[in-house]
This record gives sequence, structure tokens and C-alpha cells, in this order.
Amino acid sequence: TRLQVEHPVTELITGLDLVAWQLHIAEGQPLPLRQEQVQLNGHAMEVRLYAEDPAQGFLPQTGRFVAWEPAIQGSVRIDHGLIEGQSVSPFYDPLLGKLIAHGATREEARRKLLRAIQDSVLLG
Repeated sequence: TRLQVEHPVTELITGLDLVAWQLHIAEGQPLPLRQEQVQLNGHAMEVRLYAEDPAQGFLPQTGRFVAWEPAIQGSVRIDHGLIEGQSVSPFYDPLLGKLIAHGATREEARRKLLRAIQDSVLLG
């Protein structure tokens, strides 16, 4: 089966690497834990960065990245493949990246995520 795009949220609250687990399973190895052994720790939230135009009904947009300066915070994970000067292709999904924050409480995770969004620069 495939991983959901939101799998980093699960990884942050469990401390487990689901991609590594999927690769082990593909090699014929058993899962290292049973469901009841999975421990949950805190809360996590995710936002997605899309190349879309809200004025055009959120249609995908093409163009070139002028600036990409992601916030660096210890409890915020940023999954992306962005490079300044790179172009957004019309032939692929407009998802550019994801910011995922972890905190002891939902409110703490929300505040960290908001701060990461405010401290990141993405122009294009």
C-alpha cells in the first residue's frame, strides 16, 4: 500500500520512520511492532505549500522560484524539493512542500507551525 501525504504527522507523534518500515516490508521483513505497541507523543499539524492561484479558482500555476528560505526550527519538519531559480512545471502536481510542527499540546503545535510559516520566505 502507499503512504499518505500526511504520513509525517504520524511519524512526528510516534517517532517512527514509516518510509523505512515500508522498505523493510518490501524486502520481506516483518513489522518491528504491533499496533498496540505504538506509543503516541503530543500533537502534530501540517500545512501544504501549493503553486496555485486563488484568484483563478486555485488553478495550478507555473513560474520560477525567486526566493526560498525555509524557517529552521528544531520541532518543525519541512519536506520539499525546492531550489531557487527552479521552474514549476504544468505537467506535475502543484504541491511544492509541507511544513509539519510537533508540540506537547495541539496549541503548542499550532503556534510552532504558525511561526514557521511566518518565518519562511517563498517567492515566485
